[in-house]
Amino acid sequence: MQWIDTGKETEPDKKHRVSLGTSVKTPEGVRCRVMQNEHGQILLDPVKSVPAREAWLHENPERLDSVLRGIAQAERGQLVTRDLGLDGDCEED
Repeated sequence: MQWIDTGKETEPDKKHRVSLGTSVKTPEGVRCRVMQNEHGQILLDPVKSVPAREAWLHENPERLDSVLRGIAQAERGQLVTRDLGLDGDCEED
């Protein structure tokens, strides 16, 4: 890991906010996790949040691998058609 000096110095305002200015670029939709060590150094770790309803997938590597494998197969055209016996008409018993 390499740290690059942006050449900018800043200080917190009265509400303890720090402006990064235009020298620091982050992709759209990326948030930063803020960490601080015992020396007072602050690290902003770019993260992308996942909606809670989708977290189960990212928390289970086997499921995520299966989904990614299926997407790759579909992109290669390796599709299988299954007849589920549904004709579009739903009848209640």
